[in-house]
Amino acid sequence: MKKLKVNGQAVEVDADESTPLLWVLREQVGLTGTKYGCGVAQCGACTVHVSGRSVRSCAVQLSAVADGDEITTIEGLSKDSSHPVQLAWA
Repeated sequence: MKKLKVNGQAVEVDADESTPLLWVLREQVGLTGTKYGCGVAQCGACTVHVSGRSVRSCAVQLSAVADGDEITTIEGLSKDSSHPVQLAWA
């Protein structure tokens, strides 16, 4: 069990430590705004912030995320989807 803070909420996930963060967010946490694009960290569709750092979640294993790290996905940029990045994706 790994404890994460995703978009300001504490969550516990039960996934293998070698699982890419992208799949943990989509399948375990249920946040599908973070997209699978190329799978090799080139396109940026899977970008999230981990404790203020921009990372490609398809290439970051769950083991690289420390308990309590703050993860921000596109859903967490604003509560009402008014953030410019959210609007650009709409």
